[in-house]
Amino acid sequence: MTDWSDKFSSYSLHARMYPAILTVLPVAIAVTVLWPQKPLEALLPAGVSLGVVYFLINVIRARGQRLEKRLVVEWDGMPTTRLLRFRNTENSTLLKRRRAQIEQLFAISLPSREKERRNPTQADEEYVAATRLLIARVRERTSEFPRVYQESTQYGFRRNLLAMKPVGIVMVALSVGVETIYFLLSSFNGRLITSVSTSVVVLLAWLLAVRSDWVRQAGQAYAERLFETLESLTLSQTSEPPSS
Repeated sequence: MTDWSDKFSSYSLHARMYPAILTVLPVAIAVTVLWPQKPLEALLPAGVSLGVVYFLINVIRARGQRLEKRLVVEWDGMPTTRLLRFRNTENSTLLKRRRAQIEQLFAISLPSREKERRNPTQADEEYVAATRLLIARVRERTSEFPRVYQESTQYGFRRNLLAMKPVGIVMVALSVGVETIYFLLSSFNGRLITSVSTSVVVLLAWLLAVRSDWVRQAGQAYAERLFETLESLTLSQTSEPPSS
């Protein structure tokens, strides 16, 4: 059974539905604006587009997760993993504090510099496991860390939009086909200008903005906000009375 509260949760809306809408936008506008029938009949293509959007919502999550696996290879690790590595650190003092807080919070030991050097794959697996523990802890206290949720949503939106880039470009091509047919059967007018302008703007966005480094920027921001929660989490842990 469909869980509508999940389908239209804030995260699902921003990270999945918005990419789906942007993907079909050129075709929806082209067909709706250029539909040579009565206004009510012109709503039919919009209704069809909504059906396509719903279908894409169910596809986007899987495509985004598959893309993320490729991005991990391209980036040499997720930003959260890189922020725990010795070999990627840009601030050794901050790294030392971050690792100590994670070890204190979850009563675990992260790989030493030597262990990371000898077996980087195993070290990364331990960093990923520690990060997941932190994500689970923060998820329990979402209201206390709204910026983490915001950055997570932004990352999800960008990742999923990049995953839909090939489909989006195909949709632009379809809209150009509709516009070409309209031009051949009718004439160059204001409605055609509106449709063509939308196609051009969306195509430029797909080609120039939706890129791997754009997604990585959001991932980096999310990783930094996530690890900033360690200050509050470790402080609250030390202030809790010991269990009897």
